[in-house]
Amino acid sequence: SKATVSVLNCPVGKMGCGASSNGAKTDDREEPKKKDVSTPQTAVVKPATPPPAKPAEPPAEALPGRDSFRGTKATSSSSVLILCHSHIDATHGLLFAAHNVKEDVTYAAQFTDAETEQLKDGVKSTDKENPVAAELEWVHFWRSLNNAFTKGAVTLNVSGPTIDIKMKQNKEPKELLCKVPVKEVNTTEYAAKYFLPAFPIIKKARNEPEKQKEGKESKGPKEADYMKKECELALAESIIEAGKQAEDIKISILPELNIKGRDKMREVKKQEGQIAKMNSELNRLAGTIPSHPLDTMYAMDPPKNLPSFKEVDIGEVGWDTDVLAKDWSMKDVALCLLQHYDLVQRCNLDVDVAKNYLCSVEEISRVHNPVFHNSQQSAQMLCAAHHLLTSLKTVLSLSHEDIFAVILACTMYNAGHEGVNDNFMKRAGSALSMLYSDVYANNQNCTTVAFEVMSNPHCNILGNYTVDDARDIVEMVREILFIKASTFMSTFTERIQEFEKLVKSGSSDPSFTSFQQTMKTDLRVALTFVVGLAHHGAWAATQGLQKKWADKLAEEFYAQGEKETALGLVFDSFPGTNWVGDPQRGDEGYASGQIAIIDTYVLPLMNVFTKLEPSLQPLVDQAEANKVAWQKDPGRDRIEAAKKTVEEMGRLYAAVKDGAAIARPGADRVSVWITVLRESGEAYSECFGESVLDKRGCSIQDFVAKFESNEHGVSYKENSATLTVLGAALELSKLSKPSEAASFVLREIHSSTELRSYEKPKDVDKRVEDVKKKADSSGNKSLQLRGLEKALKACIKKCTAKIAARESEVQKMEEEVRSKGGRTDLKLEREDALAIGARNPLKTPLPPGVQKPPDCKDVDLELLKILKSQFTTDEKDEDKNIEDGKDSWCNVVIPYMSSEFSQVTSKIADDKRQLIFDLIRKLDDWDYNVFDLQKAMSGDISGECLRNQPNGGALFVTMYALCYKWRFMQMFKIDEQTFLNWLSIVEAGYHPNPYHNSMHAADVLHVTHYIMDRGGCKAAVRASDEEVFAVLFAAAIHDYNHPGINNAFHVRSQNYLAVLFNDRSVNENIHSSSVFELMRMDEFNILKAFEGDAYTKMREDIVEFVLGTDMGLHSMFVTRFKKRIDDTEMKMHRTKKDKNLAITMALKMADISNCGRPKALYHGWCNVIVDEFFQQGDRERLQGMPVSPFMDRYQTVMSKGQIGFMNYIVMPLFECMGDFLEHMQMATSIVDE
Repeated sequence: SKATVSVLNCPVGKMGCGASSNGAKTDDREEPKKKDVSTPQTAVVKPATPPPAKPAEPPAEALPGRDSFRGTKATSSSSVLILCHSHIDATHGLLFAAHNVKEDVTYAAQFTDAETEQLKDGVKSTDKENPVAAELEWVHFWRSLNNAFTKGAVTLNVSGPTIDIKMKQNKEPKELLCKVPVKEVNTTEYAAKYFLPAFPIIKKARNEPEKQKEGKESKGPKEADYMKKECELALAESIIEAGKQAEDIKISILPELNIKGRDKMREVKKQEGQIAKMNSELNRLAGTIPSHPLDTMYAMDPPKNLPSFKEVDIGEVGWDTDVLAKDWSMKDVALCLLQHYDLVQRCNLDVDVAKNYLCSVEEISRVHNPVFHNSQQSAQMLCAAHHLLTSLKTVLSLSHEDIFAVILACTMYNAGHEGVNDNFMKRAGSALSMLYSDVYANNQNCTTVAFEVMSNPHCNILGNYTVDDARDIVEMVREILFIKASTFMSTFTERIQEFEKLVKSGSSDPSFTSFQQTMKTDLRVALTFVVGLAHHGAWAATQGLQKKWADKLAEEFYAQGEKETALGLVFDSFPGTNWVGDPQRGDEGYASGQIAIIDTYVLPLMNVFTKLEPSLQPLVDQAEANKVAWQKDPGRDRIEAAKKTVEEMGRLYAAVKDGAAIARPGADRVSVWITVLRESGEAYSECFGESVLDKRGCSIQDFVAKFESNEHGVSYKENSATLTVLGAALELSKLSKPSEAASFVLREIHSSTELRSYEKPKDVDKRVEDVKKKADSSGNKSLQLRGLEKALKACIKKCTAKIAARESEVQKMEEEVRSKGGRTDLKLEREDALAIGARNPLKTPLPPGVQKPPDCKDVDLELLKILKSQFTTDEKDEDKNIEDGKDSWCNVVIPYMSSEFSQVTSKIADDKRQLIFDLIRKLDDWDYNVFDLQKAMSGDISGECLRNQPNGGALFVTMYALCYKWRFMQMFKIDEQTFLNWLSIVEAGYHPNPYHNSMHAADVLHVTHYIMDRGGCKAAVRASDEEVFAVLFAAAIHDYNHPGINNAFHVRSQNYLAVLFNDRSVNENIHSSSVFELMRMDEFNILKAFEGDAYTKMREDIVEFVLGTDMGLHSMFVTRFKKRIDDTEMKMHRTKKDKNLAITMALKMADISNCGRPKALYHGWCNVIVDEFFQQGDRERLQGMPVSPFMDRYQTVMSKGQIGFMNYIVMPLFECMGDFLEHMQMATSIVDE
């Protein structure tokens, strides 16, 4: 029969069941038996041994000496936690419970007084052959039981199962054993009834011996020491558990949320596209076509209806000027400064054109209307820049052109700014971030916008400059705005340190008088930081002005957080702080963000400039004062206090209705996890941050201080429970696997108890440190995955609401269009789905004439089957899923089995396939011939054949073979259909140029593979499979969409692409951005298997490798590589930066490897590159530009150009690569030949 649970009248009983002393608490499984209140029924769990025929009636009086064993005892043995409760009611009861942490099983047995007496009488000697009954007296039984728990002489024997208690007595037999029969019970139920409620009492009891021994020195750790270490242990274990839960979320929840979120966002975009199409149709019907402000400015007519300029007194323009109070805008302050510095006369500016330019740029700044990065912030920058220019003019020997460049840079700083930072653009995969390859997307876009405005001669403020002088100004402005295409961009802090070294080296030189005597680039560095400091100048202004701009920055940061939610992104954190863009977290971390700005940007720059000009010291003092004010900010103090409280809280236990609760530290150190275990077996849990508790009227300090000492109300619903703590209602989610939560709680209690079994402080420390090391590796991961789960859920919720809200709008627009006789059957084009907002002439990723992704029926599937089988026959023999096409990497082409493959390839019936197969087999050879391969695939290497490759060309089959050879398809679970689409479209996206075509890409791809594999680069840098895939991917796309002209031609002609990419690695940016823009469509996205950080790292590596192929950066790369292999003694694997540098050099070597290939291949490449050079020379001649060296078909001697190329470009690179990779020295020998 099932046991019943009665009133538990002792402190443990009150904590465990929440019942009063005069009322009965019943088990849910059986009705309570009626008993006289004066003789309460005991809580019985029948032992595993056969029970007596009739349960003995409890004696009228307590068992002799039982008061000496009052309350609860706990001990831990190995991975087992064992409890013993006495005084289950007023006079009776004994309960044993044990939890096996490793096996995650709980055992228990509950005894009446009569059964307890039987247990005592059953104690025998430990002699297995002749056990003797101990005949213990009660006083000795209780004392031995107490000593056994105190000394940890209690173990769980799962074979019984029994709890074995080793006892001792002075008389024979001295060594005794008490075997307590137990049985398996519900873990959650017993954790709620007995384990959790016991520990507030145990914690209280632990402190009593400390008071008794006060004044006496103890050799071992004191309870206070244990408590301190237990707090560290609680935090570490909580972080580890959060990491485990996050992994479960990653596997079980995130995939579904990702799919649902993606579908919802697509639905929103589709709805937005429908609205845009309807608006376009309505505008067509009305005869009005709205345009982007730039469209008007591109027109050759002067801008109309210009706003008026406010009169600005130069005397009021200074460091502490409040442009918000004065309502000045950028154009007002800029015009004032142009006049003050007499730039209109000295720089020969047209005032009307200058006004047109300023008004146009200001109009662009209002397109997205950001709260912080707007026209007034540019005006504030100009005021601060004026103060700095006035102070530094002499020491820097600034010319009027230098001052003009600084003013121009300030006017451009916020032009077209979208109110989000570069990191958001990168994480969101925005069009601008794709366009600029994640390199200073905001600065590049703002600069591009401003120079686009100058395309209108009525707005070209540089119109009266000569071409060369204008180019100098443009170059200086771009340098000032940090526009760098180098893949070795320093961080802001590193650049400040370089600037400080520059200032120190200059000031220590007796001949040093000004920056003008140093290199021009040094002056530009100084001007860069003038503008950078001006941008953050408000943080060194008066506290009132600083607070205004800090609030605006916070508002924009939270607005970015809203956009992150809409996209299912984890909230971004302000660099170096815990300030995140979650508006619900209030001002948590807000003060830390302001301090970070002062510490990272303002003070370091101020200190450097003060060395140049001591009169700027008051600005340093003001910045320091602002920093101190933020350090005293109540919000910051509150967060720091909360963090300290959480770190020191340990684990807290409390009784609740029908169960018990535990609170523990959150993984982020500013939140608490609360778990409620119910006696009926359910569990509820949730994490609450400091700001959430504070908003509900309960500070985290009060929560921790009073959680154990107060009674808390709780109400249960179907899928949640509401716990009321100090008046704050906290809703907890019901857990689908309550036993897991209970097991974790018991593991925590076990570790706390086990900690006290160590008698030496060093053992305690070692135990805690071991757990903390494990926590370090899982902390960030858990926060990221938890954040992603929260973000995706918020995204789905927001998208659902947005879709519902717009449905009526779409219906009304359709009715309006229909009533006006317009078309309502408007279909979204494929390119509309990309939602490209950038002004990119390459925005249509599909090559001319290609309307849909290629169908695999156009591909020679039998050829691909042969090529694939060369690398996958063993897998086909072992994996039955391959035959069914269930594996994504073989869902189009099913490879042959090994026996079939041998038979098929012994003599391939089709001569063309035989030739291609033979050529592909030389993939690992240096003389791999893409010319022959291209001819075999498409018939010839002519432009026409390159333009029309129905079955693919050399690039197609080379990349296909390599991805199976390296096992990338299987490893990264790349969908084969998507891969074939991608290969076809990328190959088709290469123009039929004489040299920079898909055949060249295939050749570079092969050589990159050779260097990484047989050349030894992969082993030398210990490259991961992901890094090898990234460089081969980069090799395949490194000249995608190449226009057949070099970067110098773009810059000299100042064509649109040069303006768009700010003269920096123009072609390389085209290659990278075009392919990633292409992959925004799912049918071409072979990287969709990479998610989160894995995708970010993959994209970063690919972009870095592609940008590294810019020949304009060649010397810098070679110099840096030589230095690094010397500094590291060839050990380039130690840092990611060095590893990527070495891999980039491998791709660069492949890109110019023609001179080091066998003579027949070299001559083939030499002929086609000369053709392409001559074509560019013809274009230069037609545009009236000087013809570039070696590009004039009427004067060029090919041999002279080739020798120069080998001597100055090829050999320096090949020699240092030969030093690094011994096997590649053979290429240097071939170049010599």
